[in-house]
Amino acid sequence: MPRIKKKTRGRSNGKEMAWRHILSLILGEYPEYFFSPVFGTFVYFIIVMGFGITVRQLNKRYSPDFLKSYVADFVSTMEMCGYFYENNNIMKHYGSVFLFIAIVIECLISNRTFEGASENPCKAFHELLMGRVQVLGAVVTIAIQTLAGLASYRMAQAVWSLDFVLDHRERFYETTCSSDLNTTLMVGLILEMIATLMDTWINKQTLHSNGLIDEVIKASNAAVMIILGIEWTGMYFNPAMASGHTFGCEGTAAGEHFLVYWLGPFIGCYLASIVDSVYHVDQSQTQADSEKKTN
Repeated sequence: MPRIKKKTRGRSNGKEMAWRHILSLILGEYPEYFFSPVFGTFVYFIIVMGFGITVRQLNKRYSPDFLKSYVADFVSTMEMCGYFYENNNIMKHYGSVFLFIAIVIECLISNRTFEGASENPCKAFHELLMGRVQVLGAVVTIAIQTLAGLASYRMAQAVWSLDFVLDHRERFYETTCSSDLNTTLMVGLILEMIATLMDTWINKQTLHSNGLIDEVIKASNAAVMIILGIEWTGMYFNPAMASGHTFGCEGTAAGEHFLVYWLGPFIGCYLASIVDSVYHVDQSQTQADSEKKTN
């Protein structure tokens, strides 16, 4: 495990390194080391995932009925946005192949633990386009998810404060951030639009009669798009996540941020509904029809 040097600048070391002080009382020596990045990644995901699952269960049991869906959307959005802070470290240490695997696993887990809650404002916008929700309901949901995206940074900081790995300490002490937009506004808008179009359209299809294979195909599509576009825009195709990760960062003004990371995805979502009305895939129905003909 790599050694560390104590820092005296920035935040007080007492609170964020409590486990080190406790261990020093037990061992009689201050533990001046970090654990491996893979250990930090597992701890991070377990804490964030456990927090999300626990709060959703408490929400189901104790929240008033009119608040349950909003609380679930807030927590699920914050959890999903939280995952992607650690995905940066996976890419840094282990490369795109392991990032692909991580994203697919995150999607499969969220499909089973979010219990129908939404983590992306584009879904509320799509429901509005389909006439399934009223304008006020969609606006409230989008606002709540935006706040959740912003709150995800504080959740990530809480985990980083455990100070298990060097990457987490660096993120905990950071005072500035840089925009993920590394291309022109128009190119960035188009990339986020296309990614949202593909993600929204593909999630409206049934690409395989086997449910698990269908999930893996859809999650793999998202993972590939993220890996291909991460150096261009961060490839979020989730406005709440983009705002939580990069809004206010150096290099992109507020108006530019909203053009790329909000207008682009909303246009893509709108186009996906048009494409779906023209071309819809349902392999489960195709297989059922085939079996009928065979019989």
